[in-house]
Amino acid sequence: MIEVVIGVDVGGTSSRVLVAGADGQPLVRRRGPGASFRSSAPGDALGTLVRGAAADLRAALDGAPWRVVGVVAGLTGAGPAGRTRARALLDDAVAAAHLPGDPVPELRSDPEIAFAAAAPSGEGSLLLAGTGAVACRMADFAPIARSDGLGWLLGDVGSGVWLGLAGLRAAAAALDGRGPVTRLVAAAAAHTSDHGADGTGDPRQDIVRLVDMSTPAELGRFAPAVTAAAAAGDEVAGRIAAEAAAALLTTFGAVDRGGTVVLAGSVLLSPGPVRDTVRTALARRDVREAAEPVVGAVALAARRAGWPPLGPGELAGRAR
Repeated sequence: MIEVVIGVDVGGTSSRVLVAGADGQPLVRRRGPGASFRSSAPGDALGTLVRGAAADLRAALDGAPWRVVGVVAGLTGAGPAGRTRARALLDDAVAAAHLPGDPVPELRSDPEIAFAAAAPSGEGSLLLAGTGAVACRMADFAPIARSDGLGWLLGDVGSGVWLGLAGLRAAAAALDGRGPVTRLVAAAAAHTSDHGADGTGDPRQDIVRLVDMSTPAELGRFAPAVTAAAAAGDEVAGRIAAEAAAALLTTFGAVDRGGTVVLAGSVLLSPGPVRDTVRTALARRDVREAAEPVVGAVALAARRAGWPPLGPGELAGRAR
């Protein structure tokens, strides 16, 4: 009987599943759309992803018997305010996959699996800026202090959604005569055209249409245009990027008490002024990058199953 563990990373922009054996060897990888109830329109995206991974595993094992001994999923929005919805979303997805062994999935937050994906021990701090933004101080791979992660309406300052919205607001203000000239106007025009929101005859209304038809995670797709404009010297975009970096460092400072620092999320892992500013501020610290949070979910699932520790570095190397 082949025993496996399953790690799941459910984000606002994309989701991933990784299945591994007891030796840490990845058996199946699968990627799907964002399935966060807070910033996406999840539908059955998570269920489809888990069922697809199970089908892939059955095919890969070619009829050999197998069972799942651990499932850990990190979900965006799985904090206390959204835990009931996150729990139902995860339970439904796993139950519909009819996994042998009838595993009871363990629900974790996205910061927890991101930290486990890169930290050498369970102690330290995490700063995550992707679709959302949050900082946590960790003990035994669980958060003991948290700052931000309040969602795009109340916080997530410095996140991809925050950057995207700030950039679109700056473009609209420039078009309206309320704000300074910025190359974000041209970037917004290209973005609205690429996403089918142009054609009103008024570029301001094209931006309104884009915002009206987009989920928060989709608005975050404009963030790379903002950081690119900042890197190219645009003053308006530069101020937005600087504000994002400063806010993220403030968020981090609210919980940090020293030790290893794990950075996660596209804003902090992609080249650009936000990442550069944050890395410079943390230059004297032991900084690790969680390139694949799903690896952390697998490591936590292995721990839950009672297996010998699967080191995140080794798992990440094998998973690529």
